Amino acid sequence: MRFSFTVLLVLASLQLGAANILMRPYLQALTPTSVEVLVESDVPGTITVQYGTTPDCGLTAKTESVALTTASPVTYVHRIPLRGLAPGTEYYYRAGEGDAFTLLSQFRTGVLPGTPFRFTWVADDRDGPDVFDSVMVRAAAAHPLMGLFGGDLCVRPGYAAWKSGFFRPPQVDFGASVPWVNTPGNHEKWTTNTQAFTHGPAESATQEYFSFDCGDLHVLVLNTEIPVGSGSPQYAFAESDLRGSNRIWKAVMLHKPGYCAGGHGEDSSVIALTSGVFEKSGVDIVLSGHSHFYQHNVVNGIHHMVIGSAGAPLYDTARAWYTQKTLKEYNWAVADVTPSSLSLFVYNEHGVPLDTLILNK
Repeated sequence: MRFSFTVLLVLASLQLGAANILMRPYLQALTPTSVEVLVESDVPGTITVQYGTTPDCGLTAKTESVALTTASPVTYVHRIPLRGLAPGTEYYYRAGEGDAFTLLSQFRTGVLPGTPFRFTWVADDRDGPDVFDSVMVRAAAAHPLMGLFGGDLCVRPGYAAWKSGFFRPPQVDFGASVPWVNTPGNHEKWTTNTQAFTHGPAESATQEYFSFDCGDLHVLVLNTEIPVGSGSPQYAFAESDLRGSNRIWKAVMLHKPGYCAGGHGEDSSVIALTSGVFEKSGVDIVLSGHSHFYQHNVVNGIHHMVIGSAGAPLYDTARAWYTQKTLKEYNWAVADVTPSSLSLFVYNEHGVPLDTLILNK
């Protein structure tokens, strides 16, 4: 079923119930003891989030910062951090102003090492709303702790493209309960709206690139829309960050893959980063998109996964010496992480299995 931008706005007006809030609140920057609630409003004034371990909530937090979008008239994305939470615990929350609040939503906080958890990977949904809607319904049904997005969330960086291409009803519902993180693609780019609608860990020195831990997994989030080559600040950060992590599993997420046969092909700067840093720092898996097909490549023990179309037009595939499997299919993935295994299951938009990768330590 195809949802138009108009229908999205009508649904929002019927469901939110809170004056000046334009979209259902969603979650970013998950840790075992905190999460950030993002709320888009047509006013810059303070928004309150009520939250707690029961539907009565009982605790409150308020706007700490506001980012402006390019909408006309301008809209404001409020960042409301919830701190002091208990690890691996279900919480309820709602956002509002005065006596008007949004519907109640639920989420689970991040987990500590030794606790299994699940995440989803979705990339390159732009231009394919029906496929993307189907993928997000299935991603939500997988009940992940968090969602990872691989960029190209919308066809252009403008506000209207974000709202019609990415913030569609199934994704909005997903994001209300599943904290998500994005690595910017070459379509939304690292621009005003990307910076307004996404937020990394508050303690990070930069929002352009950062890292986080969840359970036994360390995730390095890189931005291929700015330099990643030797001598760049991002290269130095990747080197320091990965060598400083003691997590069992190490993953890197970025939009443009280093190793890729067909589509946009290889990226020499990412390959240099891989050989100079990833291979020397114990990285297990690199998640990417950009080329619109599925491809599993292995180089020097690292699994380079191109999981690159949750709606974007499919490309013809090719094979290189490092290619294990490649398919011209829409695709997305579910991953289960434990102290001894990392299992990745790749599906098409109908839920048909395409491939499985199981790593053990």
